[in-house]
Amino acid sequence: MANYVASALAKAQVKASQKFGESETRKKTPSVMGLAVKNADISIPKPEIERVHENRVVDINYFTSIAAGSDTAKAALHTGSIGDSAKVNLTYNTVVEKFSIPIKLANNNVYAYEELFANQWMQHWKNLVSRQDTLALANAISNRCQLTSAALATPVAASGAGDWNQTTYALEIPYADKNLSVQKAEAFMAARYFTGSYDVISDLQTKSLFEYLVNQGSANSTNTSFQFGSSMITPTQSIVSASYSNGAFLIMPEGALAGINWNDKMNKQGINEGQTETGIFTTAEDPFGYGVKADISIYTKRANTSADTTGGSTQDLLTQVEMSLTIAYAAPPLSTANDGAITLVGIASES
Repeated sequence: MANYVASALAKAQVKASQKFGESETRKKTPSVMGLAVKNADISIPKPEIERVHENRVVDINYFTSIAAGSDTAKAALHTGSIGDSAKVNLTYNTVVEKFSIPIKLANNNVYAYEELFANQWMQHWKNLVSRQDTLALANAISNRCQLTSAALATPVAASGAGDWNQTTYALEIPYADKNLSVQKAEAFMAARYFTGSYDVISDLQTKSLFEYLVNQGSANSTNTSFQFGSSMITPTQSIVSASYSNGAFLIMPEGALAGINWNDKMNKQGINEGQTETGIFTTAEDPFGYGVKADISIYTKRANTSADTTGGSTQDLLTQVEMSLTIAYAAPPLSTANDGAITLVGIASES
């Protein structure tokens, strides 16, 4: 056959640059998960050591508050209460991503095998941390203060922050005071005796507002957060509360939301039988720098991949990969039912 027609490729192909492909590989920034994991050792020192098996329950013990007394005089034979402690159980959340890749796939492809594997690896890591970030935010919201307005009347009045909405369980900042929303939220927290520094998880609307305000002066910038008064702002790309069209955020004592990453003992010890049906059990750290490790299981079996007409073969090896990321999220419990150290703050509608 003339002109090498038989050996010509069906079509000309080039590989896109990394910049060109960023739109398809874009990912959510898992900022809430990152904040929680960063706080783990501050809030709950090393609970992962106690969990030697996935079926083992881990309790967190803490001292409960002792109410103030009413006595005003000494007594010869005085008696007093001993005090008490309580505990909460850590609930671990596991998210799993899986992919497969035939060994011969790259034989008829513009991409090398290593490139194909690396792309799937990064894409599924993106999905793991995004899914965990959604769980982290959901945990913070579900553990927020959900008391009635009557129970919070005093701190609301003392702080002059706004109103307590007992339907949305949120501190509502008047629209006219939105520029002072962080300061008013801090005053409300202080009136509830939560003093010191705070972590704030802001949606994109309040993030924009805070950035505008903070840039009128000066601020400290980090990878995913910035300083605003006594609060460290961590923006999330998720909706914090659909009830507030002008934006909402969560405020809590610094270090309150904790995320405890756990890995199976066998994966931490490691097994490496290579490209076999036993395969590999190991752990891998996330490639984005958030400091979490996933359990990795990989095995390879003979397979007929001829159904893939572009690169398959009757005799092929198919590698199966499973990536699982396990994190428990915890927020400080309070003795009063429905109370919590986390507060949802919403900016009210313009009147």
